[in-house]
Amino acid sequence: MIVLARNEQCEIREIQKVQLEILLDFDRICKKHNIKYQLFAGTLLGAIRHNGFIPWDDDIDLCLTRDEYNKFIEISKQELNKEYFLQTYDTDRYYYKQLARIRKNNTLMLQDLYSGLDMHHGICISLMPLDNVVPGTLKGDFHRILYQLLLNIFSRINDTRSLDSCKKRTGFKKNAKILLHYIFKIIPKKKTDSFHTKIACMFNNKETQYITHLTNGATKKRYYAYMMKREEFYDVIEGDFEGYKFPIPRNYHYLLSNLYGDYMKLPPEEKQKPHHGVVKISFNNNLDDSEKNIDREEIK
Repeated sequence: MIVLARNEQCEIREIQKVQLEILLDFDRICKKHNIKYQLFAGTLLGAIRHNGFIPWDDDIDLCLTRDEYNKFIEISKQELNKEYFLQTYDTDRYYYKQLARIRKNNTLMLQDLYSGLDMHHGICISLMPLDNVVPGTLKGDFHRILYQLLLNIFSRINDTRSLDSCKKRTGFKKNAKILLHYIFKIIPKKKTDSFHTKIACMFNNKETQYITHLTNGATKKRYYAYMMKREEFYDVIEGDFEGYKFPIPRNYHYLLSNLYGDYMKLPPEEKQKPHHGVVKISFNNNLDDSEKNIDREEIK
């Protein structure tokens, strides 16, 4: 059970059913237009260890190379079922991520950290673009560090919270963060988003040996944990997930071991819980603006 705001409770299984419904429509489009993708991260782990969702997981992660990702974004304009909304920083002005999400209309899955953002908060699945990288080189290190730096300074998620927390500190880091906060509020969000994507795609005009997921954070640990050889993305088999077949990497053992270590071992019971900080769920969302907790002035 997920404990929600106002003492509400919701079976996580009901959330998963909606996410599976979205996944099936995504898969339909990909099959129709020969778009390559894989189950990714915790969803891949769920397929291998549980033949479906990790019982306490509250999301679905999928990965596509940047070319396949862009192809889906374009095709979905005509193909995506009208029940769903493709969320990117182009389609949703206040959306805070570089990756895309497909959200179900008239639902709500509100995360505490993002509750102040005036955007679509529907139940969703995540589409993770994989970009070309050149690890172990000066250019590759520069790419990773620059992307993560931009992620930190361009982030406008809950600026009020982060700024209030920062003001309680002392020293150079405090002053630098406050200064950057006000400098980057001047620059339109659409411009910083576009520039950030260009940096992610820095090596995408080259046939690199490796690809990785950057948009959820490019710390050194994440950069290498999500990394795979290009051929591993295209070398897929079918994996069982909730009674359906979806593409997974043939070399899933190596990839999951790199990401999770002994991935077949269950975590301690106290860690077997959702991790996205969901505070409100609705499967028939008719909330008024007062319940959305919107603060439009924090994001420009």
